[in-house]
Amino acid sequence: MRPANKREEAEGTRRKLRLSEEQLSLLEHSFRAHSTLVHDQKRELAQRLQLQPRQVEVWFQNRRARSKLKQTEEDCESLRKCCQRLTNENRRLKRELMELRAATLRTCSSWREDGEGREEDQFLGHH
Repeated sequence: MRPANKREEAEGTRRKLRLSEEQLSLLEHSFRAHSTLVHDQKRELAQRLQLQPRQVEVWFQNRRARSKLKQTEEDCESLRKCCQRLTNENRRLKRELMELRAATLRTCSSWREDGEGREEDQFLGHH
């Protein structure tokens, strides 16, 4: 990367470094092997790529950030799907519970209407 000129320094801007396919391929391969580099690895890789060690360092920082963001997005999507499944299961169980309560009430009502259970009511002290 070339040094910034006076206008770029004043504006805080700099041209974006464009890497060749070969450089990108080697950087990606290196990243898959080690997502962080020690000083000597960074210096050697920079020499092989004809870049400054700082450029390699920044590329690795950015690549780690992209990797983390992608993983966070995947985790979020997975949690969203899990939440949706749990919400659906919760709704199903609530419906099932309401049906069971309704069936229990019908059974109890018909049981009382048939005159059954009165002895038990008396035994339990119910009138």
